[in-house]
Amino acid sequence: MRARLKVVVLAAVLFARAAAQDRPSEDDLFGKPPEKPAAEKPAAAAQGEPAAGGHGDTEAELFGQKKPAEPAPAAPPGTLIPREREDWLKVGGELQLRAQASAYQDTAPKNWPYGSPNLLDVYLDSRPNDRVRGFVLGRLNYDPTLPTTHAGSSLVPSGSGGGGSTSTGFGGTSSSDNPGGVLDQLWVNFDPWHRIFVTAGRQHVKWGVGHFWNPTDYLHPVKRDPLATFDVRTGTTLVKVHVPWEKRGWNVYGIGLFEDLAGDTTNLTSRLGRIGGGGRAEVVLGPAELGLDAIAQQGHRPRYGIDLSGGVLNFDLYTEVALRSGGDGQHWVRPGAPVSSEELLNWVPEDRRQLTPQVVVGGTWMFKYSDEDYLTVGGEYFYNDLGYDHKDVYPFLLAGAPNPGLTAQQDPRAFQPFYLGRHYAAVNLSLPKPGRFNDTNLLFTVIGNLSDRSYVARFDASVLVLTYLTVETFVAGHFGNKGGEFRLTLPSEVAAAAQAETGATFPTGAPLFDVGVALRVAL
Repeated sequence: MRARLKVVVLAAVLFARAAAQDRPSEDDLFGKPPEKPAAEKPAAAAQGEPAAGGHGDTEAELFGQKKPAEPAPAAPPGTLIPREREDWLKVGGELQLRAQASAYQDTAPKNWPYGSPNLLDVYLDSRPNDRVRGFVLGRLNYDPTLPTTHAGSSLVPSGSGGGGSTSTGFGGTSSSDNPGGVLDQLWVNFDPWHRIFVTAGRQHVKWGVGHFWNPTDYLHPVKRDPLATFDVRTGTTLVKVHVPWEKRGWNVYGIGLFEDLAGDTTNLTSRLGRIGGGGRAEVVLGPAELGLDAIAQQGHRPRYGIDLSGGVLNFDLYTEVALRSGGDGQHWVRPGAPVSSEELLNWVPEDRRQLTPQVVVGGTWMFKYSDEDYLTVGGEYFYNDLGYDHKDVYPFLLAGAPNPGLTAQQDPRAFQPFYLGRHYAAVNLSLPKPGRFNDTNLLFTVIGNLSDRSYVARFDASVLVLTYLTVETFVAGHFGNKGGEFRLTLPSEVAAAAQAETGATFPTGAPLFDVGVALRVAL
């Protein structure tokens, strides 16, 4: 049974990395309590929070390159000062040169948008001894196809070439300046009394077990693009206290949050009363793990989450439920059927004070087709009670709800790709290192908005060349109902306003396909 569970967990990890290149576990990042001898070792802890805790130790955990030597073992009990390292500061990073383009219906090829959202990540990793660690990671982004003052328009969602389609590229830039820089991480980790692990500063902490959708990821106010190969979201400033129960393999986390829970930069948190608080418990129940979490902050209604994951035969099954009173922004309804084109922008806010559920149900299955090769198949369904059953609201959300004026978007959270519809589904097929191609990874993904019946299918291929250089390519096709999320059409007024603000061209036709290529190298 133990061997079977290890196979299932391995499949889940490979699927998650292929789906969105998640960050490594927090155990890899911040260390964990010394393990007991094999005879006394309890049941292994399940997956819960450690799916995307932050960037990793060195290039291996950060960017998937060769793995360095393990850190020195922890000091034995009773040692007041652990052994110091001679080489305790590491400097590294990653360079990504990327280019992508999108084809649109009823648009001449010369007017198809393209972009080059290049990224440079540089980190400093200080480990003077086994119990103290400091980490900082900065990011520089630059797109030569955009103006040198702003990296994109706030009137449209980030996506391939900056057009009106939902993002299917490598991921948008993470700074409004072009070129511009952001601070992704800045934290210190230490372990008082060898029993409590504290991490303070800007960091990545992920809750929940979903692969494509992750509604309980409350500590990231920005939703992750499940099709992007690189997660450009920055960390959140908080204090995390981790208390493990080694005998049972349980974990308890306490959180003190120093940024706005919804990511509202105008809502200052410089008062003690605005510090948010929450926690998470991970409980091992035989072959499964149960996760319970909650968080609250002044100015926001409390948010709750529950997730359950476990292995059955060669299947890894999981579910995740988020409960909250409404979303971060308004939910809009139309008072009546429109009688003219102008009334397409006539919507009113809906008061939603009851708990609104968001439910994810999914699983992965691994099939070994040769002695050394296997494929992983995954599927996921997402019910989003905060979404919409129809596509008519999309022009209003793009125009800048709650004010339909086209000069400035009043609520940047109104249009959230991959969270617009009420029903979603996704399937995924991963082929890591097939046959003799040990430096190649293949991934095929289909995501559908079942509410507006629009879909996107994407094929990714990455090849490691010259030992350290990774070449990544993708092609994505859009199909289904025109005007749906994945075949989104921009109203001419919105496209004209966006073009006036940025100088870029925004097609009004439905997207047909996207292509992209990237070069990645660890520094």
